[in-house]
This record gives sequence, C-alpha cells and structure tokens, in this order.
Amino acid sequence: MEVNKKLIEKCKEYDKYSFMKLYNMYEKYLYSLCFNYVQNPHDALDMVQEIYIKVFKNIDKFDTEMPFHPWIRKISVNTCLNFTRTIKNNVVSMNVCINDIDGEVTLGDTFVSEEDVLDEVINLETKSIIKKYLTEMPEEYRMVIVLRYYEELSYNEIAELIGRPLGTIKTEIYRAKAILKKKLEKVMEVNK
Repeated sequence: MEVNKKLIEKCKEYDKYSFMKLYNMYEKYLYSLCFNYVQNPHDALDMVQEIYIKVFKNIDKFDTEMPFHPWIRKISVNTCLNFTRTIKNNVVSMNVCINDIDGEVTLGDTFVSEEDVLDEVINLETKSIIKKYLTEMPEEYRMVIVLRYYEELSYNEIAELIGRPLGTIKTEIYRAKAILKKKLEKVMEVNK
C-alpha cells in the first residue's frame, strides 16, 4: 500500500482531493492499529482523526524519497502512546467488537457444523479475554504486543519505531507474554 510521490507532492500543495485519497488509502489500517491499542471504537476513531491532523500539518516535512508507510505508522504509534499518557489515571473502557475487514459484522450463507461453531466461540472468547488483559497491561507492554502480534513487526522494527533499545523491547515482550500466560492459566483453571 505504498503511496506514490505524485500523490504526496499534491498533498504538500494542500490539494484536498489528494489528501482525501491518502485518507481513504490508510483509514482502515490506522483504525485497526488504533483499535488494537485502545480497544474502544470511539477512541480509535478520535485517534485516527488526530493522526490525520498531524499528517496534514507535517506533510511538507515528509521526504518523498523515503517510504510513506513507516512515517505514518510512526505518527500513529506516537499518537497511541500520547493518548495513553493523557488518560493514564482513568479507566479505559473495553468494547469487544467482532468485525470483518470492512468493520461490519457479516454472516455467511453456508451451513456450519456444531464443532466449527464451538471452535469459533472458544476462539472468540479467548481473543476477547486476551484483549481484556491487554487493556489492563502497562502501556509499554501493550504497545509492543500490539506492534509485534497485531502489526507483525520484527523486534528491530519495534525498537526503531518506539526509539528504545532492542534488548528493552525483547524484555518487554517477554514480560508481557508472561503476564498474559499467567492470567490465561488462571482463567483455564477456573473453567475446569
């Protein structure tokens, strides 16, 4: 989903059509990134809007010789981190949504076996539990988990993006996974 230089140049000239095209190209990606971080659709939408305001204000600083995707992702991650810092003392609500790629719940027209339904319910319940525990984690752990497992970035990419040493990123991911494992083991024990 790389943006061509011509589109960026038009955005730098504050061409509304070009900026809307850019918005449409990245809207779902940014919403997904923000939602995976905050677990709240309203906050995620607010963050996407904030990201686009920052992109619009800073597009003239973007070097068109560089790829656009890492630049907008960096703005997005920083916006997510800033969002968490501003509400650190507040409880973040968690709304679990079951969405397809377009953000809409869809039902297929095919028949499904009971085993498939049961597997899907267990899978959704597990994802819901993981997302719940993710929102309870310290922000540095939550961010590295989202970037590693939802955005599928390498440890090096995460370290570069966040601006922390590689060893710190590895430690944070290890500790976050240990926290999740411990909490999931408790849930599994209760459900036995």
